[in-house]
Amino acid sequence: MSEQSRTSRYNAYIPEVVAYQKALDQLSERWNLLSLLGQMSNIGMDISETRQAFSNLSEQLLQRLSEETVKKLATELGAKAQVAIDILIRNLFERTADIGFLAMDTIICDFARMNHEEQKVSLPSLQNRFLEYIEKYSVYNDVLLFSLDGTLIASTKDEKIGKKIEGSLIYEAIHTSKEYVESFGVFPLVSEKESLLYSYRVCDENGTPLAVLCLVFKFQDEMRVIISNLIENETWADILILDENNGTIYSSDPFHYALRAPQKTALKNFDIIPFAGSEYVAKTQSTKGYQGFYGLGWMGHALMPLFFAFNQKQEHVPFTEGQIKIIKNSSLFSEEFTSIPTKAEAIQRRLDMTIWNGNVQIANQKSGDNSFSKSLLNEISRTGAQTKKTFEESIGNLNWTVVASFINNAAFNAKLAIDIMDRNLYERANDCRWWALSPVFIKAFSAKYKECTTIRKEFGHEITEVLGAINSLYTVYSNLFLFDAQGCVIAVSQEKYAHLIGKRIGAHYIAQTLALKSSKEYVVSPFEKTELYDGKYTYIYSAPIFIEGTKEAQGGIGIVFDAEVQFEAMLRDVVGEDERSFALFLESKTNSVIASTNPAISIGERCVFCDSSDSMVLIKNEYYIIGKGKSQGYREFKCSDGYCNDVTAIVCIKIANQDACVEDVSKHTKKQYLYPKIGASEKTIELSTFWMNGNLFAIESQQIYAALEGQDVTQVIGCDEIYVGMITWNNKTIPVASLAKYFHHNIAYNKELHHIIVLKGSEEKPFGLVIDMVQDSPEVPVRCIDETSQAMMGQQTLTKAIVKADVGQEKAEMLSLLDPLKIEKYLLMDKTISNSEMRVN
Repeated sequence: MSEQSRTSRYNAYIPEVVAYQKALDQLSERWNLLSLLGQMSNIGMDISETRQAFSNLSEQLLQRLSEETVKKLATELGAKAQVAIDILIRNLFERTADIGFLAMDTIICDFARMNHEEQKVSLPSLQNRFLEYIEKYSVYNDVLLFSLDGTLIASTKDEKIGKKIEGSLIYEAIHTSKEYVESFGVFPLVSEKESLLYSYRVCDENGTPLAVLCLVFKFQDEMRVIISNLIENETWADILILDENNGTIYSSDPFHYALRAPQKTALKNFDIIPFAGSEYVAKTQSTKGYQGFYGLGWMGHALMPLFFAFNQKQEHVPFTEGQIKIIKNSSLFSEEFTSIPTKAEAIQRRLDMTIWNGNVQIANQKSGDNSFSKSLLNEISRTGAQTKKTFEESIGNLNWTVVASFINNAAFNAKLAIDIMDRNLYERANDCRWWALSPVFIKAFSAKYKECTTIRKEFGHEITEVLGAINSLYTVYSNLFLFDAQGCVIAVSQEKYAHLIGKRIGAHYIAQTLALKSSKEYVVSPFEKTELYDGKYTYIYSAPIFIEGTKEAQGGIGIVFDAEVQFEAMLRDVVGEDERSFALFLESKTNSVIASTNPAISIGERCVFCDSSDSMVLIKNEYYIIGKGKSQGYREFKCSDGYCNDVTAIVCIKIANQDACVEDVSKHTKKQYLYPKIGASEKTIELSTFWMNGNLFAIESQQIYAALEGQDVTQVIGCDEIYVGMITWNNKTIPVASLAKYFHHNIAYNKELHHIIVLKGSEEKPFGLVIDMVQDSPEVPVRCIDETSQAMMGQQTLTKAIVKADVGQEKAEMLSLLDPLKIEKYLLMDKTISNSEMRVN
């Protein structure tokens, strides 16, 4: 199916397309009638070519409006579906590391070795440890420990202990060669509803399985958090998560899209799909994966009823003149797209020329009643003006649709970037607090002698092994370190930082950490340069270590986030490979750069363009659409845990070069001019006005033969500068002159930019004059024609008279009425007069 056929199916549901189709159809009927009447008039005017051009352009315009509107919705729905599944996959990737590390926990291993009676005694202590884990990692609602036969031996819920789970989950966890087992389904022991479990074996020092540990992920709860952010302002859009068999495993509206119900997908293209007897537009997205993790083959599926899909109203914020200029010269539009206003302008100029020539022809009629032809020309002019207005509105709507799509995309991606950041750093706050509870660390600080040297000597090897094992699982850290109550480094996870061991860290966050009174609390360093990260900028998360019987922290753990790599990767995931785009993380208060995908913007520098509230900004000679997203936190992180850190994500999409937006002086825009009004029974004179070298002039219509466009001119070697060349008109070879030099311009004749008017010289001999464009054919009262200033202007002026402004408009610019006979005399015949003596006013 072609793109045109695919999008045309939506036309009846797009209000803008329906409205413009109706308006253009009505105009088309008027053009058909005017074309017929034109052929019947006494001037035999043929506008059939113009009518056909308008008709062809109308079809192209409506098709583009339809395509861009559909594309905008397809992009938005597709992005929602993609983000829904990819954010979930990112979250689940963290879970695969959690289960591997928790399965190594020595307290859990010791419990698994115990006999039944010993386990009964130790169970409350282990349950407290599970509860503390869930409190920190709030994405889980339970931790389960099974014996090798599938019997539940530990859980936060007493009523479940002693029950069995199906054997396949236990068997796979014991024998898997992977570092985790991911299972989704109904497990009656866990819940009557579908559950997502992460399992792995608990082993002794020799690798012999002792038990199976299982983390119960809050799947439905987490999906509500993800999806609510994506459709919070949507009335009709819904998002589903589908399994590998297209079954619904999460629904933002389970009463309408029931769980486990199969869905028809739209993986290849945005498409119309049937559901429950109605038609819906939908887009289905597979995950892009995260660091090689793809989960269980699930998909994001966004959809909404076709009938309401295109009725989502977004406020049309009018663009400023400067923004319009940028948009017109932007790289957002295809050549086909940008050709539409150019074609519309060309058709309008041709129509203006036709009407102008028609009025000239009427003025030169020797006899007959011209009232019908004049009325016809006026009606053609009005219809042309209405058509132009309709085209301008629809082109403006088309421009807005395209630009709004990019503006929305930039804002959406900025919010996505900051959400990814918040979610990632939520895990860091959890990690440092949980790892501070390591029995190995607590044992080391529980020793009789707590000096750094003593602890390092007795427990340094064991501590280093634990830190190294953690770091190997959690690769988002460049280093982990343990410090004592004086802030001295006891051990590190990476050998390259071994020189820091024994050194005291005097940073303020160390003192803050040691002053904490609860294992629930943590501290984050400012985003600053540190020797713990090779002199680069990063955050360091730290938590206190307590021992039994004391309320004071005995030391702490610090985890050094690999900020340079991780933050850039987050931003890269958002902007992808689009060379036009870049993204930033900023500290909101100072606009200091935290991360950047633009090599020209360094970490730590102040962003100078981010204070702007405009959707388009100039950045180093390039115009960009800019979208912002401010940190909202995630779950308790930055929301209720006491940590405050205002961060903003910025996404910039390049749309135009500053040089490309410079006004093209060679292009002439038709301007409005206020002519004197005619009173009842006043004697009038018919004029034809035109623009020449940026000024408006007039000549009596009876002194003009015609206006020509796209006319080639044959140059004559050795002729005067004012002499452009020769053309053939009405089977006659006539000369063409230009007055450009008298305006101190050196603009050569260009048939694409200039017109030629054929004037009546002496004995009505024709000659041509180069102009910029025709304007109007006004009828003005004779009383406003002032020839009294001729003597003051001198004999060499080319002006015949001045058309005075109307009463009440005395401050307005007056109109210069040129004399073709003087132009002919002074420009083409009399070479004895110097250029300095020539005047056009």
